[in-house]
Amino acid sequence: MALYQNRFMGRCASGDQFTFSWWCTSSATTASVNAAAVTWIDNLWSGETAGTGYGSMITADVVVSQVNTGLITTETGQQQELIETAHSIAGSAADPAMPADVALVVSLRTDVANRSGRGRFYLPQPASAELTADGRFNQTSQGNLIAALAYAWTGFTGSGIPVLYSRLNRVTTTLTKFDVGDLFDTQRRRENKVLENRMSEPMP
Repeated sequence: MALYQNRFMGRCASGDQFTFSWWCTSSATTASVNAAAVTWIDNLWSGETAGTGYGSMITADVVVSQVNTGLITTETGQQQELIETAHSIAGSAADPAMPADVALVVSLRTDVANRSGRGRFYLPQPASAELTADGRFNQTSQGNLIAALAYAWTGFTGSGIPVLYSRLNRVTTTLTKFDVGDLFDTQRRRENKVLENRMSEPMP
């Protein structure tokens, strides 16, 4: 089967960009895998039950704008085909967004018991309402996000097999599970284009 990389791009609340991706193998065409990837992001944002997807955990100014799927040669890692689909979906949370460099990480696991058997991707910044009093991701939303990811990948199943791809060893390994923790990670490059407004005061 062919190797594909599905990339999801969009805008953070501050105007900088985010990108995350995951890999799959499939016997379908690049266009078909791309269409399934668009459905995947829609299902992740909506959740199986209204109001439980990741879209309910991010603010309206955090927007997915494009879904790209590349056909990759496994032996070289080079891209051979690319389908780019403009696709706009925004969040619905009313609360202020957390800083653009704050991210929730989705960890990807295989049956390989070392670092080469693990992967991850970083979702865009959640809303501040997702914080607990001690600065963690609240447990209800954590469970909803896990359920929304499961729902999204269940819908993708007929179009491909999610895998981990090693750029070092040029091999793929089937994913067996995923997890989401309750601590936030950082992606500093998501604030690269954000101008900082400083205030200063002469020393007394």
